[in-house]
Amino acid sequence: MYTLNLIKFGRQPVSFYLALEKYLLNSPEWRDKELFFIWDIFPAIVCGRHQLIEGEVNMEYVKNIGVKIYRRHSGGGTIYADEGCFMFTFLRRSESRDKVFHSSLSQVADAFKKLNLDVELSGRNDLLFKGKKFSGNSYLKNEFGSILHGTLMYNTDIETLVRCITPDNEKLISKGIESVRQRVINVGESLNISREELMRHLERSIAPQEVTLADKEFDVVRSMESFFLSDEWMKGNNPPYTFCNKKRYPCGVINAKVDVKKDIIQSVFFNGDFFTHGDLEPFYRKFVGIPFNKVAVSEMLSSCPVNDYILGAENENIIDLLFPN
Repeated sequence: MYTLNLIKFGRQPVSFYLALEKYLLNSPEWRDKELFFIWDIFPAIVCGRHQLIEGEVNMEYVKNIGVKIYRRHSGGGTIYADEGCFMFTFLRRSESRDKVFHSSLSQVADAFKKLNLDVELSGRNDLLFKGKKFSGNSYLKNEFGSILHGTLMYNTDIETLVRCITPDNEKLISKGIESVRQRVINVGESLNISREELMRHLERSIAPQEVTLADKEFDVVRSMESFFLSDEWMKGNNPPYTFCNKKRYPCGVINAKVDVKKDIIQSVFFNGDFFTHGDLEPFYRKFVGIPFNKVAVSEMLSSCPVNDYILGAENENIIDLLFPN
């Protein structure tokens, strides 16, 4: 594994790093390399691929403080990232999902242990210190490899975090600040090195051999940013619907929207903080044209398991969601 050193390009918006991931994952010139790199970002809200932004973000507050909103190409929930934190990416070529999470996050944990911080993995995608979360991570995969990326809280402003991703209600915000402070921690409080020094320490510990991005490649990546800034990508595909339901399952929150005409499914759309194996469009097409009833949908799912598309989901979850008692 190599560290991709991006220092000479300076701080960049989130859209740059999303485009960089896409470029590196799909570029033939980089296809034989596994990479680690750090995002040095401006303050931002980053929503998961399958989330409805208006339902996750305090839009008026975010607009007033001038923080930009982005949608990443992986699943999971909405995050707030400021100059008090940074983000990182592991790009791997052939490992399974579970191995990507375990091997990547273990490398981060080991790097912290060199700084005498006893960091542990929690569940599938979190890192804890003193029993509190300081890093949440997400995952995506295509035919060329996989990406795990996440945030690392060094000195994040907790109050701003909560206000950005909590509905505009002062009581909820106050309770949210107290709740989040009980569950998360800034690791900078326990380190005697700066944020920038921590970034360099992780690079040296995880992948001491460096590679760089050519100037012409930087220009290509910048040109690719427009995709992640487009209205089509940001707003997502929000179809008309005649049925809507939302529930939490072990795989995450799933919100279903189904458009039905004359008892036949015209379209289906799932959003939430779950992870996926890739694009959900092939899964959506399986629903189109079948009767909107429990028997027909169950028969379709028996030959097309939902876990092939939504990680950790079960057929029974979709049946329960679409046909609640």
